[in-house]
Amino acid sequence: MKAENKKSIYSQWHFIVFPAIAMLLGWGLRGYIGGGPFGAMIPGAMVAISLSLLLDLPPAVAAMFAVFSVVGIGLGGEMTYGQTLGFLRHPETVWWGTIGTTVKGGAWGLLGGIIMGLGLLYHRVPKKVIIYTLLLLLLGMLIGFKLINQPMVIYFSDPAKPRPESWAALLVGSLVLLLYLRTKIEMASFKLIKRFALWGLLGGALGFGLGGFWMVLGSQLPKDGVFQSWWKMMEFTFGLLLGAAYGRAAWLSRQDLDPETKINTPYPDSKLKTTTIELLGSLIIGFLIFWFFSAWLEPVVDAGKMNHDFSMVNWTDLAKMLSNYAFYGLIMIIAVIQYPNLAWQIAITLTFSHTVIDLMDSVYPDSPSNTLLTPSFFFVFSSSTIVALATYYLQRHANVLHRMFLLLIWSTVIVAFSRLTLKPELLNLTGLSLADLIFGRFFVHLVFTISAIYCTWISFVILKKRIN
Repeated sequence: MKAENKKSIYSQWHFIVFPAIAMLLGWGLRGYIGGGPFGAMIPGAMVAISLSLLLDLPPAVAAMFAVFSVVGIGLGGEMTYGQTLGFLRHPETVWWGTIGTTVKGGAWGLLGGIIMGLGLLYHRVPKKVIIYTLLLLLLGMLIGFKLINQPMVIYFSDPAKPRPESWAALLVGSLVLLLYLRTKIEMASFKLIKRFALWGLLGGALGFGLGGFWMVLGSQLPKDGVFQSWWKMMEFTFGLLLGAAYGRAAWLSRQDLDPETKINTPYPDSKLKTTTIELLGSLIIGFLIFWFFSAWLEPVVDAGKMNHDFSMVNWTDLAKMLSNYAFYGLIMIIAVIQYPNLAWQIAITLTFSHTVIDLMDSVYPDSPSNTLLTPSFFFVFSSSTIVALATYYLQRHANVLHRMFLLLIWSTVIVAFSRLTLKPELLNLTGLSLADLIFGRFFVHLVFTISAIYCTWISFVILKKRIN
């Protein structure tokens, strides 16, 4: 018997537009607050919760789905693409740049879709299969990196100023996962994962490939024009189309979810043991990922960047694997498999924490990274503690998804807007016209505000329909 679905309430356009705007917002915030894989946790969490609202998933299932999504979408953040986008500014390299962005966007969406689909099927897939899947991902990424990326067989950056690419690592890792899961899970489950993977491939390729043409347009227009946010338009387009693609996959999968995922689960209890595991566990994971492993391994990786050793495996490669977001994702998922009550803390609090870390890196760029006794640490710790306590409190009350969605949106938006205080000159409006304000200085902030208000409104609409 198939799970009850909401097709009479939520149309296909709900499933396409809502996650598209949620991911547009998340992707824009990622580029504005801070990049990298940890920044990509923002759109990963936002698209997962928006889809969970539409699919009416129980809070415990949605929390797991959100963790898998922040891992899956964060993985693509390991890729470098700044020089690839730079090709779009020159007529003689524009098509090579477009091929590069299309390939990288497709690899990003493909792998993200596989991990997201696996997260939706968390209760249907044996836990050891999930662990083996993520270990095989590390192996597949190493193979793709050593065979294609490191020797620059196909290279989408500037050979004169080489940067380590990893798009083939993600692509080979994705193929390894699909081959493995095809043999380990039932066909119905594999079809759902394949659907998310293929729609992610399409949405990522179109989003990054077409989004890059904003950079082409900007390079052809006067440099003193009012509108200059071409890079952000690329990010917004990428998030919009990738979110829409995942929404389409969710729409097609809405009747294929295991009935167990539709059984409502009780709120987590507030016993001392549960509370300690949830709050202390999230603190330990955050410490390991954001500070311990990076402080230990990054010097090894940096020292090996000048070493052009193409042997299959060396110590630098091992350090790269352990400092790679795929390894951090493995830690997160093992943690929630062992302690499910950590799921919301990882999806919300850890996502928020890194936005504050990026903010503090801007405020104190010369702060030492080998000590915790800094103003940055105390600010990150205190603000993250507030969000962690809010996450703890909200998941023990009604309408959990709605509340978590609003907490994630507005906490990250507040961090984004607080960056305005780092450059007080931006708030000097003397001599600016209305067009300068809307399309120039505050265009990005206006998009953030409109997108956040839209997502908040739709969340309330869904809540009202659910209650009625």
